[in-house]
Amino acid sequence: MSRPTFLSASRVAAALCLSGLLAACGDDLAPTPGEDLDPTDGTHISHVSNADGSITTTVNATDSSVWIGLDLDEGAQVSPETDALWDLSFNRYHIRSRGGVNGTGGVEVAVVSGQDFAGLTQAPASGYAVDQDDGDDEGSDPDTVFEANGAWYSYDVSTHKLTPRAQVYVVRTDSGAYVKVKMESYYDDAGTPAMLKLRWSKLTAPTGGAAVDDVPSEEISAEASR
Repeated sequence: MSRPTFLSASRVAAALCLSGLLAACGDDLAPTPGEDLDPTDGTHISHVSNADGSITTTVNATDSSVWIGLDLDEGAQVSPETDALWDLSFNRYHIRSRGGVNGTGGVEVAVVSGQDFAGLTQAPASGYAVDQDDGDDEGSDPDTVFEANGAWYSYDVSTHKLTPRAQVYVVRTDSGAYVKVKMESYYDDAGTPAMLKLRWSKLTAPTGGAAVDDVPSEEISAEASR
């Protein structure tokens, strides 16, 4: 059996060395979710950057006469009064997206159940929906994705308290980026309602196209005393 020449052995050694270097620096090369975000606070929105690259945003939506807009691409408060820039907007416990009946931004939202926030690293390829007109259900509010199928919260009739459901929303923004959003709480530490806290981070785009589905016009949760 012929032995490898010195040249071929050197090439093998170099390849092994290179592969070792790549493996060692692999973690450094991998992008951190949200690392390109530099969110800015507004009059009704404040942000905290988390160690995992996600953002925790608190929205003061206590004024029922005012909608607070959030641009997820820039992490900034924007006016929802004009059909531009905002991806999500908030008013008390209501959350709407700038697609369907609520604007021309083409924003789509998918509800992901049974998946924790940290474990979701890639956006789903299907299951997206847009906000719809009010259907055959209780109340006259539009059937937004965040409030369809029981809404983003559960309501305790004995305590009149809202509790976010254990589910993650994936928002396809007006720029085509994908962002995972988890509602964390409806009350601040003092118990003030409509101080919504959400955790969010950008996601890897799905493999294949994302189809927009109709939001089922099912009963929205009953009005709560807030």
